[in-house]
Amino acid sequence: MKKQKKPLTKKELFNNENYGNGLRCVIICILAILLVAGINLLSAALPTGASYLDVSTGKIHSISDDTRELVSNLDQKVEVLFICEKGEEDDNTRMVLNLYADQSDNLTVEQVDPAFAPQKVEAYTGETTVDNNTVIVISGDRRQVLDYNDYFAGNVFVLEDYMNSAIEFVTSDSLNKIYTLSGHGEAELTGGVEAYLGLDGFETENLKLLETGKIPEDAKAVLINGLTKDLTEKEAEILLNYLQNGGKLLLVTGYSDASMDNLEKVTDYFGASLEKGVVVESDQNRYAEDNPANVMPNILVDSGGMLTDGVEYVLMPNSKAIGLTENLRESVKVSKILESSETAVSMYQNIFTGEKETLEGPFVLGVSFEEENEDGSETRLLWFSSAYISNESIDAYVGGGNVTLFLNGISWTAEDDPVASIHGKTISTQFLTISASAMNLWKIIMIGIVPLTVLLAGVIVYIRRKKR
Repeated sequence: MKKQKKPLTKKELFNNENYGNGLRCVIICILAILLVAGINLLSAALPTGASYLDVSTGKIHSISDDTRELVSNLDQKVEVLFICEKGEEDDNTRMVLNLYADQSDNLTVEQVDPAFAPQKVEAYTGETTVDNNTVIVISGDRRQVLDYNDYFAGNVFVLEDYMNSAIEFVTSDSLNKIYTLSGHGEAELTGGVEAYLGLDGFETENLKLLETGKIPEDAKAVLINGLTKDLTEKEAEILLNYLQNGGKLLLVTGYSDASMDNLEKVTDYFGASLEKGVVVESDQNRYAEDNPANVMPNILVDSGGMLTDGVEYVLMPNSKAIGLTENLRESVKVSKILESSETAVSMYQNIFTGEKETLEGPFVLGVSFEEENEDGSETRLLWFSSAYISNESIDAYVGGGNVTLFLNGISWTAEDDPVASIHGKTISTQFLTISASAMNLWKIIMIGIVPLTVLLAGVIVYIRRKKR
């Protein structure tokens, strides 16, 4: 008969070696759990930039030093609303916004679910429905709405560029005022172009010269956008006086049968005038849509590089040639911006007499003038001879070249540096490419050397234990 073991007493139970080992294991497990929980709590309390290492090739989840300086120097409150339903957040957007919030106590980021707080969203967007991941930047009475489809275009992520522009817009003491002349059949700026001007820190206001009698003192520049009727003598006199005293004018003209005698009194101050007829190209590489009047001019590098920066192609439908005098005063600096090919012609027919006239190219379709005045001010005139330079439908044919040139022209004319642009970051997966020789070397290392090293280490450990 097998002898039964005597049960352990309480004292023997707790003095048992197995109990001590088990107790140590439990304590170690508890400490490990507390350590992990503590690390998680600490990482959650750390700023995003300190708790997250951006190892992406394009540095998608990082912000530039210029951005850090801009945000850290904020001296007024900026509120950023991240409009998005729960579960639909774009990780790239959320990460970048958190990085902005880390830079300054004056900038806060709040996610707003439009399904639960529609009134808060409508207070800034009105009846306009916004997409998930829309960002609204607010300071005081100013706001800027950044649509997801604008700052995330295809595979390029440009939220940082838009955020910086929006912050400068809402925190600026006063925006640069561009007055747009009206009353002569001018084309209105589209909503998209107006939005881009806002991002660059400009606001526009209509100007009726016959009512005001002068150019407002706060005008950074005056825009005449595609007039189809001539100025009055009084308007021409006001504009000419404005330019002679350091004024800034961006002039856009197009094809029109109306005479522009009074307008040419203004442009004649710089030795420029409109030639007769419409410019047409004979070179198939210099026009679009099988229409020789849809001229794609050569883009000439301007002296400062600012005007044509980021412009690869421009489309100038129904444009007239700009004639330039050779006997202009030496104080005026003239820079040709756009020019047709040498094989282009300008054709004109008198509707009354039937007389035809043909001029041979090349023709100037865009030109800038600068002149320093005796009082230290500088007069600037930039002239494009197609009314479609800011037309977004035409702009689509040349990948944004027209609108970019137009916006650059506004900044150049107003003597305003464009908002510092952060280049878009590519979101698409980027692959590592290595040479065939390097690939063979890594195959030898990973398939041969590493396994053999591990095997050899195992054999050595086995032999040592066997000898004990």
